Amino acid sequence: MRVLIAFMLLACAVAAEAQLYRWTDSGGTVHYTDTPPPVGAKNVEKKESARPAGQAAAADGQQPYALQLAVKNFPVTIYTASDCGNPCKKGLEYLTKRGIPFAEKTVNTQAEIDAVTKLSGAPKVPVLVVGIVVKSEFEEQAWGEALDTAGYPKAGSR
Repeated sequence: MRVLIAFMLLACAVAAEAQLYRWTDSGGTVHYTDTPPPVGAKNVEKKESARPAGQAAAADGQQPYALQLAVKNFPVTIYTASDCGNPCKKGLEYLTKRGIPFAEKTVNTQAEIDAVTKLSGAPKVPVLVVGIVVKSEFEEQAWGEALDTAGYPKAGSR
């Protein structure tokens, strides 16, 4: 049982890499690695692992683990409007500066305004959603606390 758990943990760690290899050695043992197999390997399969939508890789090609975990468990969405002006601009800049992957939804129609009102309690944007936590209007400290609580790394900690 411990071997199975160890294998599953290893498989999860390896799945975070961009490329995976499955190959068989001369003794018939099947291997799963993130490095290319040796020259004599048989049945070599190279696979690309898919990233969930909306998750860009960090500049070095890999997001820090804490960021991956936060994105998976507490996705970030910001609701904006074309006429929002400075509050939306500051909110977007804050998320970008901090390195937070997020989805932006622009509120245009009355139905969308009604949905934001139901979500946040007021027909105002920007609205930040971190997992199930909702923060109305841009307030850097409140937004920062929501992101910190969700486990997002602080700016510059990448």
